[in-house]
Amino acid sequence: MSRPPLGAANAELCASPKISRRQLIAGSAAVSIIPDITANSDPAVGVCQVWFKLEAQQRALIDRWQELETWLIEKDYWGDHSLEVCAEIPEVKEMEAIDILLNALDEERQELFKSLPHVDATTVEGVALKLDVVADVLCLVGNMDVYELVASAQRNLMAVKA
Repeated sequence: MSRPPLGAANAELCASPKISRRQLIAGSAAVSIIPDITANSDPAVGVCQVWFKLEAQQRALIDRWQELETWLIEKDYWGDHSLEVCAEIPEVKEMEAIDILLNALDEERQELFKSLPHVDATTVEGVALKLDVVADVLCLVGNMDVYELVASAQRNLMAVKA
């Protein structure tokens, strides 16, 4: 794989004692059950939902990559075989295909991220989901001070809505 898995190095940083990423996502999910808020009325909701669908796809591919890599290591394919032999192993071919997909998904997420500031949120759910995206990116880069600020803003937003 050409880059480390998303958030792998900073996963422990995301576990804030005040609010976790899971709580952030649950908070935005709680907003979605309010009947007067629909994804169709807020363009930010749609963009953010696509962002998180792409993230879920990336995580599933990364999990599969790790399964394949573990299997290859357990079978001693990395150490005992030449690069030519390894290149013909079906699991290695699958890993190469996964790498191509991960790169494509990463490019798509980058484009979505660049467009998000230009997409107006017209509902509380849209604002909350935009904050979710920001929190997700901040967690990946390990900027916990800014992450805590975003988490606080999201808690405040949810409290105001309630």
